[in-house]
Amino acid sequence: MIKTDLPFEYKPSVKDALWFIDYWQKLPSYTDQERALDRLFMELCPKNDRIEDVLIKCSALNDFYSTNIFGIHALAEHILSLDIDKRLHRMDFNLIGDIAKVEVHGKERCFYSFATKYCSHHLPEKYAIYDTYVEKVLLSMNKREPFAIFKKDDLKDYETYVGVLRGFSQHFGLTQFSIKQLDQYLWQLGKWYFNQYGLTYKYYNREEASPFSEDDIRSKFWHGEMMFVTGHQSVGYWKEQGKKWLQTADDSIKQLAKKYTPEQFGLITYIYFNRATMCPYDDLSWIIEY
Repeated sequence: MIKTDLPFEYKPSVKDALWFIDYWQKLPSYTDQERALDRLFMELCPKNDRIEDVLIKCSALNDFYSTNIFGIHALAEHILSLDIDKRLHRMDFNLIGDIAKVEVHGKERCFYSFATKYCSHHLPEKYAIYDTYVEKVLLSMNKREPFAIFKKDDLKDYETYVGVLRGFSQHFGLTQFSIKQLDQYLWQLGKWYFNQYGLTYKYYNREEASPFSEDDIRSKFWHGEMMFVTGHQSVGYWKEQGKKWLQTADDSIKQLAKKYTPEQFGLITYIYFNRATMCPYDDLSWIIEY
């Protein structure tokens, strides 16, 4: 089931924003990628007046963000033709729309999110990145606690999108954060609750201590999920480990696996084997209660 709203009790806060920003900074897959793109966009190819420079930047963004753009050369030629450097630095927001609309293989395409990423990686503190996870957070929070007047389609107008982000930041007391930090917070918040692969944590919700008593079975699951998140475990790795476990697991485990996505069962696999390592004499049949 695809979620369309944040939990009713959720409210943006400085504390939660700091948690997500700190979490982002501790993930090598994010920070290493960011440093590579910073070097490419700001040091090696800061201008957009040569096709080879534009092409390598488009290719890097397409790969790192998995944007699935199959006409990269046509997109690079389009950006080159726009002569964007002066407009980029004077923060001409119409530039986003101009970059986004391009003809690829005879059809007009709109690469709106890509265009925001392209500009943001030149000037990360000036241009916010549009993402569907961020969109979901903004729409969900605005329904219950209005901070701006807008509809979903309005966010595809970049000037409106930036205005909505500013309204969100001011309404919830988050003005201490830069555009880049706000991006990191909202994207991860949206991913936490709206992940299309279903890796939503059932018990851990970024608390500093377990909300469950020690004799409550949920405390074991809370601790396992907390360790998975704060230990920056690879979802992909444990997804594969889950598949391997099912090859030799008994019927109760196989029935359990049917209730969850491969990603969720990967998390269960982590909890099971991590607990077996930490407490080798523990009866692990309780994992079925997950």
